[in-house]
Amino acid sequence: MNTAYPHEQILNFAVKAGEIMLQSGAETYRVEDTITRILKANAYYSVDTFVIPTGIIATIEDPSFSMCTKVSRVKNRSTRLDRIELINQLSRDYVLGNIPLDAAVKKLNEIENISTYSSGMVILWTGICSAFFSVMFKGNLLDFFLTFIIGVQVGFLHHTLRHKHIVSYFVLFVSSLAIGFSVMVSYYLLGDKMHIEPIVIGCIMPLLPGVAFTNAVRDAIGDELLSGISRGVESLLIAIALAAGIGVSLNIGFRLGGLL
Repeated sequence: MNTAYPHEQILNFAVKAGEIMLQSGAETYRVEDTITRILKANAYYSVDTFVIPTGIIATIEDPSFSMCTKVSRVKNRSTRLDRIELINQLSRDYVLGNIPLDAAVKKLNEIENISTYSSGMVILWTGICSAFFSVMFKGNLLDFFLTFIIGVQVGFLHHTLRHKHIVSYFVLFVSSLAIGFSVMVSYYLLGDKMHIEPIVIGCIMPLLPGVAFTNAVRDAIGDELLSGISRGVESLLIAIALAAGIGVSLNIGFRLGGLL
C-alpha cells in the first residue's frame, strides 16, 4: 500500500496508466482491470472504473476524503504492444508493493516516451510483409517484387498522412486508392505476366484492422458490450474505407483501359 501519498496523485497515476494502454491498443477490460487493481491496492472504501475506447472515468471514495473522480479523453490510438506489456508489469509491481508511487510514476513516463521503430524501418517492413502476403495468395516472383515496391510506396504515403493528423478513415481510403492505381498501372505495363489479386491482397493486409476486430470480439465476450460494439463498428468502417478505395481505383483503371 502507498497510503502516504495523496489520493489525487494515486488516481492520476492509475488513469494515466490506463490512458497509455488505450492509446497503445489494449482491450478495455484489461485497462479497467489495471486501473481497478492499482486503486484497490490502496484500500479505498469504493473504487469504480468505466472505460470505453475513447475515454476513461475513474472514481474513488473513502471516509478520509471526499469522493474524487477523474475523466480522461483518449485520442491518437495506435498499436504498441510493448507499452501494454511494460505497464502490465509495472502495475503488478506496484500492487505487490515492490515499487513506490514516485518511482512508478517515473517509470510510467519512461514507458510513455519509449521510441517506436524509425519511419524507414516501418515503411520497409510494410513492403516486406505485403510481398510475402502476396506469395501466400499464390503470387509469382514478379508479383512478389511488385507488391514489395507498391507496399513501400503505400507505407510511406500512409505514414506521412497519419503524421499530419488527418482523419484515419480518409488516410486509409487514400492509401487503398494508391494501391489500386499502382496495380492498374503495373497491369497495363506488364499484362498477364502479373496477377492483380495477390498483389492487391498483399498490399491491403498490413492495413486491415486485425487488432481492433480482435479486441471487439474479446470485449463483447467479456460483457463489455459498449466497447465491443464501438470497436466492431470501427473495424467495419476501416474495412469499408479500404474496400471503397480499392473498388474506385480498379473501376477507374479498367474503364480507362477499355477506352484505350
